[in-house]
Amino acid sequence: MRLTLVAALVASAFSPAGAAPAAAPQAAVVDLKPYTVPYQKFTLQNGLTLIVHEDHSVPLVSVNVWYHVGSRNEKRGKTGFAHLFEHFFFNGSENYPHGFREAMDDLGASSRNGTTSNDRTNFYEDVPVSALERTLYLEADRMGFLGNYINQGMLERERGVVQNEKRQGENQPYGRSYTEQVQRMYPASHPYSWPVIGYMEDLNAASLDDIKEWYRTYYGPNNAVLVLAGDIKPEQALAMVKKYFDGIPPGPPLVRGQSWIPALDRDIRDEMEDQVAQVRVTRSYHAPAWGDPEIQRLGMLAEVLTGSKSARLTKRLVYDKALATSVSTRADGNELAGTFDIRATLKPGVEVAAVEREIDAVMNELLAQGPTAEELARVRTSALAGAARQLERLGGGGGRSGLLAESMMFGGSPDAYLNDLRALAAQPADVKATANKWLRGAHHYTMVVKPFPKLAAGKTAIDRKALPALGEPPAVSFPPMQRARLANGLNVLLIERHGAPIVDAALAVDAGVASDSAAKSGLASLALELLDKGTRTRDAFQLSNALESQGAQLSTGTQADQSLVRLQSTAANLGASFGLMADAVLNASFPADQFKLQKQRRIAQIAQEKSSPGGSAQRVMSGLLYGADSAYGKPASGDDKTVEALTRDDLVNWHRDWFKPGSATLVVTGDTTMEKLMPMLESSFGKWAAGSAPAKAAVIAPATQGGRVFLIDRPDAPQSMIMAAHVSLPHGQPDELAMEPVMQNFGGMSTSRLNRNLRLDKHWSYGTSAFLTNVRGQRAFTVMAPVQTDKTKEAMLEVAKEIKGVAGERPLAGDEYASIMRNMSSRLAARFEPIAALESAALQSVNLRLPDDYWSNYASRIGALTPAQLNEAAPKYIHPEQLVWLVVGDVRKIEAGVRELGWGEVIKLDANGQPLK
Repeated sequence: MRLTLVAALVASAFSPAGAAPAAAPQAAVVDLKPYTVPYQKFTLQNGLTLIVHEDHSVPLVSVNVWYHVGSRNEKRGKTGFAHLFEHFFFNGSENYPHGFREAMDDLGASSRNGTTSNDRTNFYEDVPVSALERTLYLEADRMGFLGNYINQGMLERERGVVQNEKRQGENQPYGRSYTEQVQRMYPASHPYSWPVIGYMEDLNAASLDDIKEWYRTYYGPNNAVLVLAGDIKPEQALAMVKKYFDGIPPGPPLVRGQSWIPALDRDIRDEMEDQVAQVRVTRSYHAPAWGDPEIQRLGMLAEVLTGSKSARLTKRLVYDKALATSVSTRADGNELAGTFDIRATLKPGVEVAAVEREIDAVMNELLAQGPTAEELARVRTSALAGAARQLERLGGGGGRSGLLAESMMFGGSPDAYLNDLRALAAQPADVKATANKWLRGAHHYTMVVKPFPKLAAGKTAIDRKALPALGEPPAVSFPPMQRARLANGLNVLLIERHGAPIVDAALAVDAGVASDSAAKSGLASLALELLDKGTRTRDAFQLSNALESQGAQLSTGTQADQSLVRLQSTAANLGASFGLMADAVLNASFPADQFKLQKQRRIAQIAQEKSSPGGSAQRVMSGLLYGADSAYGKPASGDDKTVEALTRDDLVNWHRDWFKPGSATLVVTGDTTMEKLMPMLESSFGKWAAGSAPAKAAVIAPATQGGRVFLIDRPDAPQSMIMAAHVSLPHGQPDELAMEPVMQNFGGMSTSRLNRNLRLDKHWSYGTSAFLTNVRGQRAFTVMAPVQTDKTKEAMLEVAKEIKGVAGERPLAGDEYASIMRNMSSRLAARFEPIAALESAALQSVNLRLPDDYWSNYASRIGALTPAQLNEAAPKYIHPEQLVWLVVGDVRKIEAGVRELGWGEVIKLDANGQPLK
């Protein structure tokens, strides 16, 4: 994963955004001040680099540790070590022989994980300030005191988990193509020529001595960068870090390879088969490495090609020629070398050669003429808007802490990312020259070392056996919900947050999947997808360009009970952005050509859902639980027959009937006030004619009939997707709040009961989940567990055991209860940090008719829950005898075992959920 600003921004070319209207190009000057993250840098005597970013807006600190080791440090025959060792870091350490995941859940950490790439391994967690010292203790202990704790049992367990992670990735559509690509693009001696996760045979051959030597070599403090970002002062941070890290001895000096960009001596083509619904063509070129201004210019070129609906290649392949359902381009710079990739997913029936001819034509024209000044101006505006959003977060997988760490590790300075923004000043001639240098006539693949300083450990008197105490969880306040209403009845709900100059808005229309009839399933979501494809005053490309010129994005979404139109805007351009949003909402024209194209793409999407194990299971299970005619029994995307039968008039009529201001709420979050907001809304949405949408009946379903096991065949699948579910109680029960910690502890986090059993203890799965669906009507209790094929029967028994446990056989009590309640309270410090989280909470309030003080009282109400309340609630919602089981996997290998369970009738279904004869 790459966090550099422009690299992250141009990656948006993989999910098309908007483009700006033709206008005079902006001056190619980038003001770096709004994007400059203040920091202080320190270096400990053992070589550890500490970077501190101070921000007291929330009582939270992002802890981000980067080790300069990745799969590039491995050797052929011993691959996968970097990623495998990432997993070891979560198993405890010499002075804390307990699970790190459990420790983080116990202290209320959020957005915590570890990741591995070609060039680095990082571990991050966002923790309340009360838990910072313990977190640093734990990070220091696994940096300096993990080697003696590693044992053979741990190796076997984590090897199994990683192998299941590899199986899960390869079980996804197109999941095996990346391994083939890197093997063919790089010579065998190049450290990028094997996948980061490694090869199965190398993982099987890894010995305990291999693993311990890997740790001793690469995880010393002199090979690491530690970033603390948030509610802490630099001097306080330095003292705390020295306390726990200063006594850790440095690792050995390392050989650090420099840039190595290979060149292909011919074009290479590969073909492979996989269980996918559509043909996908990927063309890859070698490109400059991380930090080179030329990789940034290639990123700008990628935006010109596929960064918006009107981008050259997107418009040609998806809209003008209708040869592809999606197309994307990406420039990605790693530390040694980069790649420039073009990817097109073909419409069924289209010849590969036809798509490649169009790619060649567009590329040749662009290389000959270069991008226009207007195109690059739009790229700059969009990129800077995206930069503002990335800098909103302190940590997590992206945000400021990761940005500073990456810049320090690969750029030699915490602010090296600013060079990426400077690169946005490139002129058309600059981009053209770079593109021709790297792409014109270049062969492509289609698939188709500083003196070692004197370092020494400092003297320390710390007792590493003494676990630092946790402070009380910090008080968390939820901003007030301010309400207003336009004259036409449109409800307005504002939540102010002034940390960044951005505003989000979500129009929630009371429709959603529940507004579809069985005969027209998929109608609501298809209509929503076409809202931004043309209005009475702008076609799709003009609207897209207008949005991008304001640094805004418009998107839509369909939930069970709500249809959502979302706007992301800068505060400075909010009024104009609302005008564009209102144009799409009020004046949607559903153009015939766009309707035809979108319907074709929807049918392709449905095929993709059916080819995915999880997607297939979820599509079928809803009908089994609620019935095909129920509002909740239909997949949001519909099915082939209903979508094929939809007409443009169906969309026009649906929009006319359901888009009424009296049945809608506009949720606004971010950097504005009600005083500023209301005049903008009167100007943009005030002309919406008053009215209300039809009433929807509450969804009521009978108790689920258990004693049934359904099978969907996925030949040669390396995993089985196990799904167990039943209809539960509707929303609005008095003990509903108690179910939140129950479900979090049962299946909502990495150390949940389910995950501990199937992943951490038995390593049969990479990860499981369980949840109550968040719908207005009758909810569904659902468990999803992807497991290795040869453990399907055994895993089903374990899932059933855990469900019976949470339903009453194994009450929540003692340390388990105390830990989950600490988790529920302490993680609130990060839960409502981004404005997107505030918006989500407000939309839930609107949908479920929650009182306005629900979220402001949430923390105190959660904290007051007793074990008795949790254990009394669970059996009301969870009924093991009513479970319906659905397994998507290789029926030849799993059917006999499933029948041996004796759980009732075994029924084979096709991908549409229909019984097979």
